[in-house]
Amino acid sequence: MLLNERRGKSLHRAGWAVLLAVLALGCGKQERVDPTAAPIADFVKRVDEYVALRNRLAEAIGPLDETKSQAEITLRAATLASNIKLERAQAKQGDLFTPEVATVFATLIHQEDSRRPDSVRETREDQQEELPDFIPQVNEIYPTTYPLATFPPRLLPLLPKLPEHVEYRIVQHYLILRDVEANLIVDFMPHAVPTAKTP
Repeated sequence: MLLNERRGKSLHRAGWAVLLAVLALGCGKQERVDPTAAPIADFVKRVDEYVALRNRLAEAIGPLDETKSQAEITLRAATLASNIKLERAQAKQGDLFTPEVATVFATLIHQEDSRRPDSVRETREDQQEELPDFIPQVNEIYPTTYPLATFPPRLLPLLPKLPEHVEYRIVQHYLILRDVEANLIVDFMPHAVPTAKTP
């Protein structure tokens, strides 16, 4: 009887040892970390910081009254742009589109482009001829002599959603971040969008 009791205790201890070992292995497993999460979170944070800055400057000017004349609205936008440029006098390319997030965005955009059928890609190349043809600069007013080309709807869901007052635009192969009201280029990313191949 005593022998059976000892055996039972040994088996009980062995069972617990196996269970603890399995739990230890489970705890030792590391969850897969999305390598794109940190760069995108950093980009979102930088955009939010810019929006907080521009909103503070916009509030100092006063609320936008869309019932005013176009001349007054244009003057307000120019004043806002000027104030933003003063506050961001040291701003440079890559402040928001950091190299890390630029790599992520370029990969997403090029993957999306590679999935397009030839007919869609040909349409894209035709549309590209109508894209604004200038070299963007940070703190530059988006030239009113060029149209605001429609952002490709298939690309938009791939990128982080932007807060109000800023938007993505494409200028040739550049992806730009534009302040809507101030019509100001906040940052830009070169070689973001595949260009049409010359025959």
